[in-house]
Amino acid sequence: MAYPPPGNGPWHVLILDGDPADPKWILTTVARPEDVRPARPGAAAVDGVTAAWVALSSGLHKPAFTAMAAVRCWRIDQPGRGTQQ
Repeated sequence: MAYPPPGNGPWHVLILDGDPADPKWILTTVARPEDVRPARPGAAAVDGVTAAWVALSSGLHKPAFTAMAAVRCWRIDQPGRGTQQ
């Protein structure tokens, strides 16, 4: 992870899905360190290992993945609590 989150979680992430047909802000919480998995450099799609990890972690037998090509993302930190500023 290029910017490791401070502490042991939970971590908050703000996602902008900038799809011109349906733009939306998404606020999510990552509760456990094991809910974060590194991606290989240049990854442009979900590989088989990651798909299996998602299935196991989510309880979904065969999860379907929909690419969100216009996404930007920010990690949300609390200044002064061991965060990068």
